[in-house]
Amino acid sequence: MGAASVGLAQSATAAEVGTQATYFWLFQHDSYGGSSKNFSGDDRDLSNTFWNGTSSKVDNGASSMKNQTGRDVALYQNVGCSGDNYFARANSVDADFSNNEFDNKASCVDFR
Repeated sequence: MGAASVGLAQSATAAEVGTQATYFWLFQHDSYGGSSKNFSGDDRDLSNTFWNGTSSKVDNGASSMKNQTGRDVALYQNVGCSGDNYFARANSVDADFSNNEFDNKASCVDFR
């Protein structure tokens, strides 16, 4: 059974205008805490992707997200984009994947 998220619309703040505002962000902890990783396109194998500035893998470690792009993004439980999934609408946020039963499950990022 796939998990889905509609997310809430978010406007870019002054600090997010420019290149940062064009990324899909995953965060290690709820409420956008801990380490983060930004994506501008697909990453079908998070097992070889690391949190920004760390040696810790993103795979099965994300708990919140900010989609600051104009595109929908799907997260999948398995490398290669299969299995349970989570759907993030363009320009949306989700401070806690637990409420969608997708906490610490993401292994693939797929821009739509």
